[in-house]
Amino acid sequence: MRPRPSTTWHARSRPGAGPAALAVFAERGYAAATLAGIAARAGVTRGAAYHHFGDKATLYLATISELWAEAAAPAWGALDGEGTVMERLRRFLVAFFTALERDATLREVFALSMRSAEGIPELDSGLRDKRIVMEGWKRGLMESLAGARLRDGLSAETAALAIIMSVNGTAATWLACPELFSPAGQAAALADAVLYGLTPP
Repeated sequence: MRPRPSTTWHARSRPGAGPAALAVFAERGYAAATLAGIAARAGVTRGAAYHHFGDKATLYLATISELWAEAAAPAWGALDGEGTVMERLRRFLVAFFTALERDATLREVFALSMRSAEGIPELDSGLRDKRIVMEGWKRGLMESLAGARLRDGLSAETAALAIIMSVNGTAATWLACPELFSPAGQAAALADAVLYGLTPP
């Protein structure tokens, strides 16, 4: 199961809006970014930006929601197809770790989504959406783990949470210290390290 976007935003339906917003938010941060600056980057008028999105918070949340779903889709697609549960999970992890380093959109959206919106009231709904997305991840991975032979006493839910924490932890570590390792270069080894702890010896 591939997680679906949790909201019905339309950033991608406005030519250049999503990528332009992502670039400005990634470069300047939420507080310093402006709709006028994003409109200029996208090549549209400030009035058009306000007409389509109303305010900066709506555009910020729309950008993360839509571009995250789009950028992560290939990794989630790796869960489809032939192979055992563990083979398909390995493909998913390898695809995600590789894309984290090589796909600028996934990298920037992931970095933005990891920044806490605590203390910014207009982004409170985004925190709720983030929790909904994580629940979607958990459900999707639990479905993929159905029928897998796991370690004694390890439930599909716990295994799914372990995978989520491994993905988030790897991304957070690399984004904080990119010279430490290469997610793409070590994707297969990282995937094997994650999955080794889930299966019987």
